[in-house]
Amino acid sequence: MNMKNLIKMLAVAGLMSAGVAQASVPADFNATPGVLFVNWHATAAVDGKANPMLEVRDGSGDLLTSVHANLTGTQVVKIPSRTQGTLTVSLGEQSSDYRIPFGIGSGKQS
Repeated sequence: MNMKNLIKMLAVAGLMSAGVAQASVPADFNATPGVLFVNWHATAAVDGKANPMLEVRDGSGDLLTSVHANLTGTQVVKIPSRTQGTLTVSLGEQSSDYRIPFGIGSGKQS
């Protein structure tokens, strides 16, 4: 098998294994030790169902907290005070990642 065919096979295999892209949670995140601030976008209340659950998981997939989502304004969600690394915030089928730095500074949402 030549290199060109191998590259084609790997590309096709990669496309076949790629899942459907998940929509991101309609909110912006910010964190301080022990607290995750969820700033809901205006479209969240319009698009969302009544009283959905907001789940926060750590990098290994362990559930840190599960709360009812407000979908309006800023919601304060308590998380363990020593939480660091990447958090996955899920709202139904939607999910977003938020990185809490290991040192002092602000996190990054992706």
